[in-house]
Amino acid sequence: MCQRTAWLWGEMTKPKVHVERWEELSHTRTALKKSLEALDWKSIVKPNDQVVIKVNGTHFTYLEGLTTTPELVYEFVRLLKTRAGEVIVGESNLQRVSAEEALMGCGIQKAAEKAGARVVNFSSLPMRSDIEGEYMRGTPLPKLYSDCDVFCSMPVFKTHKLTGVTLTLKNHFGCHPDDLRLKHHGDIHKVLSDITGYIKPRLVVMDGRIGLESDGPIAGLPKKLGLLLTSTNCVAADSTACRIMGFDPSEIKHIAHAHGRGLGPLSLDQINYTGPPIKDITDPFERANQDSISALEKWLSNKPRLSKLVYRTFFNQMKWISWKIRWASGYKKEYVRRIEERGIWKDYEGLFH
Repeated sequence: MCQRTAWLWGEMTKPKVHVERWEELSHTRTALKKSLEALDWKSIVKPNDQVVIKVNGTHFTYLEGLTTTPELVYEFVRLLKTRAGEVIVGESNLQRVSAEEALMGCGIQKAAEKAGARVVNFSSLPMRSDIEGEYMRGTPLPKLYSDCDVFCSMPVFKTHKLTGVTLTLKNHFGCHPDDLRLKHHGDIHKVLSDITGYIKPRLVVMDGRIGLESDGPIAGLPKKLGLLLTSTNCVAADSTACRIMGFDPSEIKHIAHAHGRGLGPLSLDQINYTGPPIKDITDPFERANQDSISALEKWLSNKPRLSKLVYRTFFNQMKWISWKIRWASGYKKEYVRRIEERGIWKDYEGLFH
């Protein structure tokens, strides 16, 4: 059975999850090498394989904890290039900017290309429309996902105001080439399982040196976590990360749904875990806020036609008004105070535009 078909959790031995302490950027190479060796990554990436990496490039500037750390991307590509034939790093167009603008702005493109990768915009690649699933049957997705030998996911430990957390599975939402994919948020649990079943990720490298808590996935608060999580299975990775963050994975709808679809285990008893005891590295994340603006966004996410109209026509104006309301209510002032108190971010004005 080839590695692209021997993928479903039920066709494998226990999926592996490894956690390594990673507090300093200068230790990135060492932490990553140890983490991947714990997974026996060379048994997954064969000589001359084509490897595709989906990073978290969700913002157009780099702030620690908001997008995948460029240094981590560099070291991952660099290590893969010692074995793989071609490494491709990509992201799809975002609602506000193109994938090119995002990847360049947050420093991922420069880091990936320096290490020898080809950087692409998933939204501009040749598509195929024979995907099967609960929700996305017939939806065009890049052929590259199914044609490559190994698909890898590089998420960040983050909370999310609509889905609770955004880890590996939620990172795959960015594999959807539609820049208005937010209109699918009402059925995102089905969408993420469909996409994951199509791309068949084999390696997860989850960035947790700095995570993001509170009102993620963008306007949250940076949190020092000091961890690097790697895995051979996305559901196993997310369920382990949830526990570290203080969440019950069975209560996160899209993770529980993926488990129900047979895409991976929730129970630690069904995971081959190595690393520090979970109880020693558990560091609860502050959950997403539920102010009136967040409540409105959640309501809108369940109405595809209306959300498409809003996001396509006057989203920027609504975003500007929303932050004006949050300033008047004292929300933004308190948010800025808490950012300053943490001392991690410097130039964060782009969060409000």
